[in-house]
Amino acid sequence: METRNSRRDADFSRAVLEDLYRYPLKRRQVAWILWALTGLLGGHRFYLDRPATALAMAVTAGGGLLWWIIDAFYMTTMLRSFNDDQSHRQKTGQPPRALSFMPPSRGMVLPPQPEWIEKRQGRARLYGDVVVLFFAGLSVGAISDASGNYESIVAIVALSAITLLGARWNALATTPILRNFDRWSHRLRLYYYVNDPGGPLTLFFKPFWGLLTAPFRKRARAEAWLYLQIGLWFTVFFVSIDLIQAVDISADGININVMGFLGDVAITLVSVYAFATPIGAILTTHVLLERRDITVWVLTSITLAAVFFGTSI
Repeated sequence: METRNSRRDADFSRAVLEDLYRYPLKRRQVAWILWALTGLLGGHRFYLDRPATALAMAVTAGGGLLWWIIDAFYMTTMLRSFNDDQSHRQKTGQPPRALSFMPPSRGMVLPPQPEWIEKRQGRARLYGDVVVLFFAGLSVGAISDASGNYESIVAIVALSAITLLGARWNALATTPILRNFDRWSHRLRLYYYVNDPGGPLTLFFKPFWGLLTAPFRKRARAEAWLYLQIGLWFTVFFVSIDLIQAVDISADGININVMGFLGDVAITLVSVYAFATPIGAILTTHVLLERRDITVWVLTSITLAAVFFGTSI
């Protein structure tokens, strides 16, 4: 897949595509375990990419057990149907099932600019993005200060740097550890290159609305998963710090504040996801919109200033 005007900020190379376009097959053992443990709630059908009927099972408690029992005889057919379709997509160059709304990986030439670019330009859009970034930054700063958990601030600062440097600094792609964030940044830009990120108000509520609609919309699932990935990476990084803080060594032995530790982990994951989603979407949108970096730098500065202002309220 290529763009007509090859630029670093639209670098959707074969390596990036292969990293995004994966074709995982569903496993029989996992499907059966989910059927046994969560079948009344449709867990196995969610796993096999049948969200509509899975939700129906959850609402009806497996059809009063009857649907759950019938699925035991239908499981092999559902599993084969998913895996055959996934394999066919891989052979023919179509996107995987989870990304069926994306363009094919073979022979596709992306337009020189995103199709949504005309309706997302202009001063009104820019001012709206400034408002969203300011309130997002202010909120993450205030919440971090109130909870004493500043990991989410570090994550937001790192996300802002990754978004801009990943699009402009070639060395990031070859730097150990950081190159993983660079690949994530490329996947995010490819997603928004093809899918309209929406207006400022949409972006403000995107974290919550995205999770609510994820069971029914593949686009929402893919976008939510991108941001959950970055949230999980940062959460894992900070877990070691939280674990050290949770351990209390005294004369009575070693005690671990399990609830406090789990609470810190949950706060970090939720706050990074909630605030990284609008911030990452807006900055990425302007990376794709702007030929120059000045606007993105200014928006990033506004975000970081709001974050630190929020800690002093």
